[in-house]
Amino acid sequence: MDWSIWAFAYATGKLPYDFLSGSPVASNRGLVPVPMIVSLLKSTEGELVLVDTGFGTGKSMTGRGFEDFVRSDELIARFGFDAKDIRKLVLTHMHFDHAGNLDAFPNARIYLQRYEYDAWKQVIAEFGGTPQSKDHWAFSSLNVNDFDALERAIAQGRVEFLDGDAEIAPGVTCRLAKDTHTFGSQWLEVTTHRGPYALAGDCCYTFHNLERMWPPGYTQGNTWNMIREFQKMKAVAGDDLKRLVPGHDIQLFTRYPSAAWKGNSYIEVALASGQKSLLSRYADAPAMTAANALAPAPAAAAPAI
Repeated sequence: MDWSIWAFAYATGKLPYDFLSGSPVASNRGLVPVPMIVSLLKSTEGELVLVDTGFGTGKSMTGRGFEDFVRSDELIARFGFDAKDIRKLVLTHMHFDHAGNLDAFPNARIYLQRYEYDAWKQVIAEFGGTPQSKDHWAFSSLNVNDFDALERAIAQGRVEFLDGDAEIAPGVTCRLAKDTHTFGSQWLEVTTHRGPYALAGDCCYTFHNLERMWPPGYTQGNTWNMIREFQKMKAVAGDDLKRLVPGHDIQLFTRYPSAAWKGNSYIEVALASGQKSLLSRYADAPAMTAANALAPAPAAAAPAI
């Protein structure tokens, strides 16, 4: 089995370098653009697997609005994919930027680690008497309302809870990263003719995390477990990390073939034999990079006299 892999930036934020790449090695370096990513896999047989769903609005954990926001169902439609055709959907974890907008994929079977669900439900119950807002660390990256959509999907029989590593399609394996970024975060190992790829989710934010074996500055789990998971991902992605897709690294758009289409950047990670490149059909601008994302806006032209 061979798979094409694309990753799409459905929104962009800005965060301190060390939030992503670790303190103190990446401290005092200002802000870096942060792409918010959903990924799409397509097999040689035509099967589609969506990895994460983004969120339903453009509001960030700090209240600041994200740039270039588009809902994930609308985004993939721009590239010719219908949300109703998504039959398999992997949630890497339940943070707000990965597990919102679930109702937009009504026909998808949802794959989530059971421990991730159970542990967050316990947190919600334990801290339910406090404001469930971004001002509370427990909910700093969680939208409690996202569980409403998940519960509806459970009632419909569309959620498959995983208890550890599991192959959810031929050549697509979910890897449990227990107590790392969150309680039951998972990343994916995807088979291609170029070798296996590691789609890290937020088990690894940046290439720098694996290059230095250094955890990010923001995590809600155990950093020792995270470093152990780094080693597993590196074994899949290769020492040069040429088969790694970290969760929030702006370098994705310079390390992989990339373009922008209707305001949103994307990368073509791998292309299965016999499938057509999206880059040849959907490109109207260069992809976002750290340089052009942080560049000041050009000055307004002087009015004509």
